[in-house]
Amino acid sequence: MDAPVPRSSSRPRPSSRPTTPLRPSSRSSLREAHGYGHSISQAGYNQPAINALEPQFAELADSMADLEANFMHLQLMHESLTRFSESFASFLYGMNMNAFCVDFPEAPITDSFKRAKQAEAQKGMLAH
Repeated sequence: MDAPVPRSSSRPRPSSRPTTPLRPSSRSSLREAHGYGHSISQAGYNQPAINALEPQFAELADSMADLEANFMHLQLMHESLTRFSESFASFLYGMNMNAFCVDFPEAPITDSFKRAKQAEAQKGMLAH
């Protein structure tokens, strides 16, 4: 039987993907992150190691609050644009229906444009 071909050489990786493999987390770091390993603070009592991440989580919480506020503003803008679009579409529909339902007897026809050109030509001849 043939020996199995390693996966990395069986198919080439696209160049856009990162080639650095993910580093597995060590068991000790997991224990410390869950509070099983303790670190001694300046006051002399034990604290979970996850407390060291508190500033990053506070910054993340602030950023998420800003993101939520921005999405609320975006939602208000979307509602305003939707309301305007519906109103403007109704206006255009009304104008279209008005054009079908109302007769304009004084509206120009193609003969009116021909007569206007003839009148301009006659004025031009009289002026010269």
